[in-house]
Amino acid sequence: VPSPAPGLPLARSAGAFAAAPKFKTPCPCKQVWHGNTREGHSPKLAVDLSRANGEGDKVVAAAKGTVSKVRNLGNRSYGKYVVVDHDGGWSTLYAHLHSYSVKVGDRLAQGDALGTVGSTGNSDGAHLHHEQLLNGALQKIKFDGRTVHYYDGLGRYTDYKSVNRCP
Repeated sequence: VPSPAPGLPLARSAGAFAAAPKFKTPCPCKQVWHGNTREGHSPKLAVDLSRANGEGDKVVAAAKGTVSKVRNLGNRSYGKYVVVDHDGGWSTLYAHLHSYSVKVGDRLAQGDALGTVGSTGNSDGAHLHHEQLLNGALQKIKFDGRTVHYYDGLGRYTDYKSVNRCP
């Protein structure tokens, strides 16, 4: 294999981008959140996480990374949201936030707070809309290496207990 011209980056194999971070549930240790996916959910592979009286609860980074977007779309779409970039082309999105506590360029460790749960944008109740993306393409959500339960027409939903930054 010839070496690249001086100053050019080495080409990466497709596999170099595929290794996902070990994502955790984006809420503090030992909290239990209800995961909701549904027919017609937009985008389809996102998950909505909620719990009773959850408005204002902390939202934490699912994996270490760098904040790349902090936006407020007002009463449209995601409302207040944050995007965190991770290694290998991966990113996570946290939407409908009541508030955010980070700015672009902040480096986060897994479990660091980035905002609070809200109902901003096109939302009908307090929840966290969460996405995991690879090179901008939405992927099936995984927490602790397990894919979340997606809508199957049977009305089943799953609760997820966070082990994010548990001692």
